[in-house]
Amino acid sequence: MTLFVNYWTLSSFAILIITTPHWLQLPQWFWSVPCLVWLLLSFKFRWLRWGCGLIAALFIVIASGNLTRHQTNTLFNAGSDFIINAEVDSLFKPINHGFQGIAVIRSINGNEIGYFSRPRVYLTAPYPLELGNQVTAQVKLKPIIGSLNAVGFDKEKFAISQRVVGQVTVKRDSSFIIQSHLSWRQELFSRMLGLTQGLEHRGLIIALSSGERSYIEKEQWARLQQSGLSHLVAISGLHIGIAFGFGWLLGFQLFRLGVKIVWMPIAIAILCACAYAWLSGFSLPTQRALILLLIFVSFQLMRINSSYRFKWLLMLASLLLYDPFAVYSNSFWLSVYAVAILFFILSLSLGQGSKLKQSLLLQLGLVVLMSPIVALLFYGIGLGTLIYNVLFVPWFSVCVIPLLLATTALVPMLPQLATSLYFLADLSLLPVTSSTHLSQFAWVPLPVGLASLLLFLAVWCLMRPIIESRVFVVTLLFVVLTFTMRRDDFDWRLEVFDVGHGLAVVVEKNGKAIVYDTGASWEQGSYAKNVITPYLHSRGLTLDTIIISHFDNDHAGGLKDLLQNWPSATVVSSQARLNNNESFIPCIKGERWQWQQLTFEIIWPPNIVSRAYNPHSCVIRIIDRDKQSVLLTGDVEAIAEWILVRDAEQLKADVVLVPHHGSKSSSLPRFVKAVDAKVAIASTAYQGRWILPNPTVKQRYIDHGAQWLETGQEGQTSLLFQQQNFRIATIRRGKGLAWYRQMLRKRVE
Repeated sequence: MTLFVNYWTLSSFAILIITTPHWLQLPQWFWSVPCLVWLLLSFKFRWLRWGCGLIAALFIVIASGNLTRHQTNTLFNAGSDFIINAEVDSLFKPINHGFQGIAVIRSINGNEIGYFSRPRVYLTAPYPLELGNQVTAQVKLKPIIGSLNAVGFDKEKFAISQRVVGQVTVKRDSSFIIQSHLSWRQELFSRMLGLTQGLEHRGLIIALSSGERSYIEKEQWARLQQSGLSHLVAISGLHIGIAFGFGWLLGFQLFRLGVKIVWMPIAIAILCACAYAWLSGFSLPTQRALILLLIFVSFQLMRINSSYRFKWLLMLASLLLYDPFAVYSNSFWLSVYAVAILFFILSLSLGQGSKLKQSLLLQLGLVVLMSPIVALLFYGIGLGTLIYNVLFVPWFSVCVIPLLLATTALVPMLPQLATSLYFLADLSLLPVTSSTHLSQFAWVPLPVGLASLLLFLAVWCLMRPIIESRVFVVTLLFVVLTFTMRRDDFDWRLEVFDVGHGLAVVVEKNGKAIVYDTGASWEQGSYAKNVITPYLHSRGLTLDTIIISHFDNDHAGGLKDLLQNWPSATVVSSQARLNNNESFIPCIKGERWQWQQLTFEIIWPPNIVSRAYNPHSCVIRIIDRDKQSVLLTGDVEAIAEWILVRDAEQLKADVVLVPHHGSKSSSLPRFVKAVDAKVAIASTAYQGRWILPNPTVKQRYIDHGAQWLETGQEGQTSLLFQQQNFRIATIRRGKGLAWYRQMLRKRVE
C-alpha cells in the first residue's frame, strides 16, 4: 500500500479534484472504464503507478459527477408539475414565502426511484416540516438559479456542494400528506426549542446544540463575524475536537474509578465526537472534522511516525475521496487551511514555557495566519479578533460547549434539570454578546487584491520548510513587486450587478464610487448588504453619492443599509427627502455636476414629488472627458420617453440601461432611435415571474445596432472605459460556464 500512498499520489489526487469547479464539461460514464483498467493494471505494472493519483481522482469525479447528472435528469424528465413522495433530510427554516429545507425524492407520480437515482432538492412548503417526515404533495419544479456577482452568496455553487439539483414548491390548494416518522434528532430539537423559550441567547444555544443557525438574530450574527467569533457558533472541527476532549476526560475518570479498560477513554471520546456531529445533522463541516479526527487518532494508535505534511495530505485526499463536491464549499477551504496552520505551528518549537504560554502562541499563530483567508471571504478583518479569540476560545472550550453537551444529554431524561442548565448556558454567553458590540469599531474593510496577496504570503510561509531558501525569497519578492506595480487598465468603470428583478449600479473612479439604485431588500437582508457593500469593500472604494431613481423596493430597498455604512454619502433623488439628511440633492431636469472628471447630467424629471414612482425615475447621463456616455434610466415609462425625445440630442449615449427591465411599457421606438446606443443592458431575473425582457423590446434595440446584454443571463456586467473606447466583461462568460452551473440552470453542458 505504501507504494501507492505517497506524496505524489496524494498530491496529484487532490489537485485534480480541486480543479473540477473550473471544468467546462464533465466526461461521460464510459471514460470510467479505462480509468478502472489503468488502476487494476497498476497493481501488476509498476511503471503505471505514477498516474494512480490522477486516474483515481478522475474516476471519482466521473462517477460522482455523472451520478449527480443522472439524478438531475431523473428529476427534470418528469416535467415541471408532478406529485412527489419525499423524505425530509434537514431542519426547515423560514423564508420569504413559507419554509424551506432539503428533501430526498423517493418517487415521482407514484413511480419509485432507485436509491442511487434519488435527487436531493430544496423543498418549499407552506409550513415547517420535521426531520424524517415523508411528504406526498403536488409540486412545481424549477432549476437552481442564482444571481452571480463577483462577490456575495453563490446559490448555484452552494447547491452543488450539498448535492442539491433542483427546487420544488408545494402547489397552493393542492393535497398535502405528511407521514410522521420523527427522528430522534427532530424530537430532541423540538424539545430544545421548548426548553429554551424566552432565553436571551436562545439562537446561540440552538446553534451550538444542533447546528441550526436560523434562530440567531442577524445583527448578532453580524457582530460575531466582525469580532472573528462566528466560527465558535458554527459547529465544525473546533467543536468536534472539544467534544472529543470532553469525552476523553470522562473516560479517563471512569478508568481511574475502576473501569480498567485500556481503550475506555478513546472510545468515549470518539462516541462524544460522533454524538455531537449527529446533533448537527452530520453537516458537511462535521463530517470532515470526524474524518480528520479518526485519521489522526488512527495514526496515534498505530504509532505511525510520519511528518505533519504527509498527515495533512492524507487527510486532504481522504476528505476529497469521501466527498469530491466538498471543493465547492468555502467551509471546506477554511477547514483544510486551519488544519494546515495547526500542523505548521505544531511542527515548530514553541519553547519550554508554560502550557499557558504555548497555548497563547498557538492561538496567536492561528489568528494571524487565518486572517488573510477570512479577509478574502468576508472582505475585511477585525482588529480585535486576536483578543476576542484569546478570551473566548478557552471560555467556549472549558465552559460553554461542555455545559451544552451535558445539558443536551439531559433533555430527554431530566427536562427540568436541563432547563436550569440552559439558564446557566444563557448566562455563560452573556460575556460574549455584551462585548461583541465593540467589534464594529475594530472592523477594517480590506480590498480583495491585498487580501489575496496576504493569503499568498501566508500559504508561502506554510510551505517554507519544503522550499529552498533562494527560491522562497525570489518568488516572494516577485509576487510583492508584481502586486505593488500593478495598475488598473481602465480610466473609470461601471458595474451592473445581477440582482434579479431590480437594479443596482456602481460607477467607480480613483478609489471613489457612486451607486445608482440599490436593488431590493427583504426581511433577512438586502442586495445592498449582500452585494454592493462587499463589492465596495473588496475594491477598497469610498462611497460618495447614492442616486435613487425611484422608491420601489427593487430599486431603493437597500438605501438604509448603505447609509448605515456610509452616513456621509450624498443622496440624489426625485422624491422629497423624508428626513433631515443634510446631504441631499433633488433630482431635477437641467441640474448637472462634476465628479472625478465625469459629468452627471439630470434629464428627468422636471420636478421633485412626494413619492417617486416609475414615471418619476431620475434619468441621468454620464459623460467622460472623451465624450463617451452612459444613460441611466431607472423605470422611466413611455409618457416620459415621449417628452424626452423632443430633445433627442440629450438622450444620445454609447451605453443605455434599458428602462423598466425591458418591459413593453417603456423603450418606445423613437426613444430607442434617439438613444442610438452601442450597448443595451437590461437588469432582469433569469426566468423570472415577470417574463422580462419583452421580446419585441429586445429586438427593437438589436435592430438599431445595439449589443444586447441581460444580467440574468450574463451575471454581473462590467463596462471598463479607457481613451475613447470601452470593453465589456460579464462574469458568466468566465466562471459561469462551469459544467455544474450549466447543469443546474439549463440542464445542459
